[in-house]
Amino acid sequence: MNQLIDRLKNKSVHNEKLAIARFLLALSMLLFLLFNDMSVVANHNYTHLKRYHSRHNERVYVPFKKADLFMIMPPAAAKVVVIIILLIVMTGFLPQVTGLLHVWACFSVHNYFLILNGGDQIAFITSVLLLPLCLTDPRLNQWTRKVTQPSRANIFANVAFFAIQVQAAIVYLDSGVSKLFVKEWQEGTAVYYYTSHYRLGAPGWLRSINEMITLTPLVAVLSWGVIALEILIFACLFAPARIKRPFLIIGLLFHLLIVVNFGLITFFFSISALLILYLDDANDSVRLLHRLFNRRKKKTPLPEGPMWPSMN
Repeated sequence: MNQLIDRLKNKSVHNEKLAIARFLLALSMLLFLLFNDMSVVANHNYTHLKRYHSRHNERVYVPFKKADLFMIMPPAAAKVVVIIILLIVMTGFLPQVTGLLHVWACFSVHNYFLILNGGDQIAFITSVLLLPLCLTDPRLNQWTRKVTQPSRANIFANVAFFAIQVQAAIVYLDSGVSKLFVKEWQEGTAVYYYTSHYRLGAPGWLRSINEMITLTPLVAVLSWGVIALEILIFACLFAPARIKRPFLIIGLLFHLLIVVNFGLITFFFSISALLILYLDDANDSVRLLHRLFNRRKKKTPLPEGPMWPSMN
């Protein structure tokens, strides 16, 4: 037990990966707020008064509505406040403060808006699970290099980080297993029905391309392959970093295909943040960030000689 505590004490998880994940989570919600009409995605009277359980028609009051930014100030003003909070979160400054503000903003959006696509739920839950990591982060800015000195706070941070990974694994396990009880997934035709749906499916130009595969027996391979992939991503919870790396790439590509077919852009950024926290044990995202940043820092050398031509 003492060895485990010492190991956690010496292992720091406060690196740029936290900044990358929080940036993507904030970007997801920012896009949702900027490119959606509030009169469509939120019904103010309905949300202020009550919610109904769709099956039993039960009245369910909005929880903690006095803490909801959209309940304590005019919706337009609350939207501006949430956008400002998200922009500050993206800068990475003062994670000890912005971690709390991020949770508040995500809670308000999740609590107030009626039309959610799953990405908003992931953003809210992940922001809550990231809060212990933000509160124990000794850095002024999360975009700076990680802290390596041993600390008791690292024990708490490591436990919280593992909780995020467990949550991510449960998301994929639930998604994969629940499909096993749906007739279309059992028959292997689900991908065809979803991509060919006249309202929710792929755009017309892409639908005809998809049907070159989805109207053949290969559609079963695709449908069952989705289930297998999600269960395998869950199993990565028990895998080493070298196994997680290819699944991180495959998972990101999988969700990118969902964006192309169904247009769930904000969901893509939220789930990408969760996948990076879950599968990027090798910190490949951080190395990629350093590589891109270092390239931008390199400047073209100035030509030798005077800056201006001689007037003589």
